[in-house]
Amino acid sequence: MERHYRNSTHRLLTETHRRLATHQDPAVPPLHALLAQLVVELYDRDLLGNRPPSLGGIVSEAASCLLNLATPQRVTRPFDEDLSERLNELDRLPLPERLRLLQAATRHTAPIPTSQRLPARRRPTGLCPCPCNSGGFCGGCGHAGCGGRR
Repeated sequence: MERHYRNSTHRLLTETHRRLATHQDPAVPPLHALLAQLVVELYDRDLLGNRPPSLGGIVSEAASCLLNLATPQRVTRPFDEDLSERLNELDRLPLPERLRLLQAATRHTAPIPTSQRLPARRRPTGLCPCPCNSGGFCGGCGHAGCGGRR
């Protein structure tokens, strides 16, 4: 998942989990409707970043993440045609099971800390100081003709 989708999807799934966890009405709203409603609310409150990706794309990413965690034997892509139908199958789950699934999806889409995203860099080194770097012979030090770095 791309980073800008990852951050927005994480925020949407976190808000969905929070909303369902505090839901008081016995009739639990369908996941697809709740995701669509909350992504608009997050966008209106400017909580999706400066230049958020498409709102439909964020909902599709969240839905595919939930479906991939619920049914790992079948890979679901964000733009599969049967995405909303398959998401409706998750509406049959009891509320505690849906909350566990949302919690797992939230952990799965958590933003990667910057320090873990960048590979470690080698410290800069200079050229080998032996005369063999300039095409000469250094007298058998083992670097004859290496021309490389130390």
